[in-house]
Amino acid sequence: MATEWAVVTPKGQYRLGDFPLEVLVELEQATGDEWWNVAAHPFRKAATAQAVYEAACKQLDCTPERLILRQLVDTFEQVEDDLPEVFEGGIPKSEAESQTDGSSGAPNDTDGHQT
Repeated sequence: MATEWAVVTPKGQYRLGDFPLEVLVELEQATGDEWWNVAAHPFRKAATAQAVYEAACKQLDCTPERLILRQLVDTFEQVEDDLPEVFEGGIPKSEAESQTDGSSGAPNDTDGHQT
């Protein structure tokens, strides 16, 4: 399973993959970096870390706390993504839908000859 970055805010965890596009545009403008690079390396630069942390706090409607360098490791954490593992025709399937009984789908009462 893949991982993604999440930010720990005063109101809980916020996944970077949940940022709306308009927030990604704001992060690009604030950091001078492309959105995908910000998402992949959210604390590569102090300015990026601060912008991402503040954006996550804004999404959860909480006041950002003042961070110090030692807190970065605990503030930014990699978590397993929450995307489904099974898709059919581009549509996610639940685990129950993805399990089969092992049948090939062929009728059980055939003598092997095709008609």
